[in-house]
Amino acid sequence: MKIKTIILVLFVVNFSFAQSNEAEIAEQIYKKLFKRQRAEQLEAIKSFRKISSYEKQYSMIMLMAEKVFTVIQDSRATIEASPYIPGVSDFPLDDRIKDALSNILENTALFSDIILRFPDISISVLKTNNNWDVLLQWSIAFCNQVRYLLDNSTIKAMSFASQELNHVERNPNYFNPYRKQGPELDQEGNPSKAKKKKKEIKKGPRLSTHSEL
Repeated sequence: MKIKTIILVLFVVNFSFAQSNEAEIAEQIYKKLFKRQRAEQLEAIKSFRKISSYEKQYSMIMLMAEKVFTVIQDSRATIEASPYIPGVSDFPLDDRIKDALSNILENTALFSDIILRFPDISISVLKTNNNWDVLLQWSIAFCNQVRYLLDNSTIKAMSFASQELNHVERNPNYFNPYRKQGPELDQEGNPSKAKKKKKEIKKGPRLSTHSEL
């Protein structure tokens, strides 16, 4: 019985080690694929910015929001029904859970970029459906729990998007370069009033250097 028990324990240990090693390999592969996906997303957004019509941009962002938040909502349900715990569990090997995780990360990153590059339109679109704004806050918080899967530029984009939407307190030095007003935004996201110019003190008549006779 003792020999069988030892063999069983060794089998369990070896199986757990193999799974852990496989998860690490899968995680590294995913990180590379994620960076490639992000590069493609940013290139697509650059092309999107070439559209000069506000109406067309608004329509496309609205359609994008409908798709993005549907995917995030469905993926959230999958994750919450699974044993996967963000920030605690190893990278999932189950394809269904892995796809759900990937969908949340990639769609949250994509819409964060949209918010930064098209802030006025994005805020207007989010106001049409309060559930989207709430879901976005959840998804960014979720992504922060698995930030080890993300590159630094994506982490910053999500942080800036949260500040742009006032989901979190803005950093004193925060400004969105894609806004026309740039750093002239107040804490509510509204254009701040221009600082009044200091009144110039009128100087009196200068004394002549030439003495009058």
